[in-house]
Amino acid sequence: MLLPSASKYAWPTTLFLFVLAATPIFGCVTPFVAASAAAAGTMERRAGALTVLACWAANQAMGFGFMGYPVDGYAIGWGAAIAGGAMLAWLAARIVAREGATLVQIAGGAALGFIAYEGSLYMVALAFGGLATFTPKIVLTIFANDALWLAVLMAAYAVLSSSAPQLFGRRLRLA
Repeated sequence: MLLPSASKYAWPTTLFLFVLAATPIFGCVTPFVAASAAAAGTMERRAGALTVLACWAANQAMGFGFMGYPVDGYAIGWGAAIAGGAMLAWLAARIVAREGATLVQIAGGAALGFIAYEGSLYMVALAFGGLATFTPKIVLTIFANDALWLAVLMAAYAVLSSSAPQLFGRRLRLA
């Protein structure tokens, strides 16, 4: 028998584990926009926000604890900027996609979230340095990375919600 709250945590935990697994592979290009859009379109407001923050915290813990991120003001500041960017991506995605959104709405939310995320990080780079990471090639690579991850996350959600709706919620609709 499932715990009464198991369904409340199954998808947020799964999403968290996907992002955690992506961290050592992608490091600084962890798919926060994809996670933010997936959370915005499949979870209620509080769970979505907390999941995005948990993904960011786990990414930072792995980065500083296991991947050798330098512990200095610049790196810590960028970590905080990424947290802000991830939350802005989530907020932007929620404009288009709320809990129960269709796949098309979630994709639209991800596009708006990407603009918010990259825009906020660009503003930080203008103020503190790091504009070299905002070349069209790099930004397009990050966009492609997030798009691919969003496809993987939504495919996982579609499979999980179809096979275990009592745990993962309603099935994903295309439009």
